[in-house]
Parts: sequence; C-alpha cells; structure tokens
Amino acid sequence: MTILIVKNVFYFFSISGLSAHCDARNNGTQCSGTLGETVFLRLIHNASGIKIDLLKGNVILLQWRKNITVANEIKDRFDFIPDNGTFRLNDLKHNDSGEYKLTVFDSNGKRRRTLQLFVQGNQVFLL
Repeated sequence: MTILIVKNVFYFFSISGLSAHCDARNNGTQCSGTLGETVFLRLIHNASGIKIDLLKGNVILLQWRKNITVANEIKDRFDFIPDNGTFRLNDLKHNDSGEYKLTVFDSNGKRRRTLQLFVQGNQVFLL
C-alpha cells in the first residue's frame, strides 16, 4: 500500500482502488474524493453518547442519537463508525460534491461546522 498526503487528505492506494481519508473535525475543511471511490470523513473524535446531525442541503444524511443511527437518506452507500467518528461514503457521485453541515450535541452544548467535498473524475496517479 502506498500513502500520499496532500493537505489533510490521505490517499491510500491498493489493488482494490483508491480511498481518501479527510480530517473534517475543523470548520471549513475541504475534502476531495474520486468518482466511484470511497471517502472517509473524520467528523469527531468519538460518537459515544452524543447526538450528531449531518446534512447536505436540506437532506439528512445521518442522525446519530446516543449510539443509534435513526435516519439516513443514502443508507446503501454510507457507514458511520462511532468509535472514531468517521462517516464513510462509498461509490462517490458528482452530486456528492458540495457543502455538508454538521451539528454536534454533547455535554458542551451545540456546535456547528461545515465542510466542502469535491468529487473529481477518475484519476491516475503515477508515483
């Protein structure tokens, strides 16, 4: 496996394809992925015992309520990993590009952040 790091985005190359890992724990983070591949968005440190809403436009992608996923619009293409607060989006499509809004409700109150996801066409990287 080869790892390429470009501005908070980690690209992992393997025989099965390319996936991008993006640390989206800061407001305004910009992430990118490749059409048809997978992107891992690290939203928080740990989701145990807290509430999370993740929206794109007015569409609710994820509602996490104290260890249970209660709503999602793209359930066949995503997974949420609560142990490390990562949202995995599979089979990226061009319309996945755009602004995502995250709201976290925890013991510190309510925090809001946004992130930008850019889905690019199929790419070939030569190392």
